[in-house]
Formats: sequence, structure tokens, C-alpha cells
Amino acid sequence: MVTKTIQLHVLPRLVKTTTLLASFDLWMSRGGVDTFALVINCLNESWMPRHVTIGLFEVHETIGLSMAGQLRSLLEKYDLMNCMIAFVKDEDTT
Repeated sequence: MVTKTIQLHVLPRLVKTTTLLASFDLWMSRGGVDTFALVINCLNESWMPRHVTIGLFEVHETIGLSMAGQLRSLLEKYDLMNCMIAFVKDEDTT
């Protein structure tokens, strides 16, 4: 099911991506482990905007190398490392 979802909904939105902004969406925090969704907002070579969630990951700390490593891994999986210009993480304290 995961593979089918990636093939039908994720990969088509990433075709010919030239520039992207990655953002994190917190889905759950439990027992000291935070689960995030990595959301990609990108432009393709025709400047068509795209928005797609490319993966979920868990971290024990929401700062530093733990998140950076997960981000890098997912971007490399979809060959997007050279397209990224920024990433945004909401620091909501409510």
C-alpha cells in the first residue's frame, strides 16, 4: 500500500522539481518520541507549484542532527537534495 501510494501520489508531484521548501508537520508526540511528516512545497521547471508529503519519521529530539539526518535521508530517497533552498519548522509553544 505504501509503495502504491508513493507511485500514484508522491512521485508524479515531484517530477522535474527544480526548487523546494521543506516543512515539518507534527502529527504526534508520545513518550518522548515526536512523529513528523515531511511536507515538500516545490516548483517544477514550468514553475507549476506542487505540495506533497513525502514521508513520516520519528525523532527523540526536535533540534539538531536528529532531524537533519531524517530530512537528508528522505530528500536523498527522492533525489531532491540539490533542489532544497530552505526548510521551516514551526516552534509552536502552546
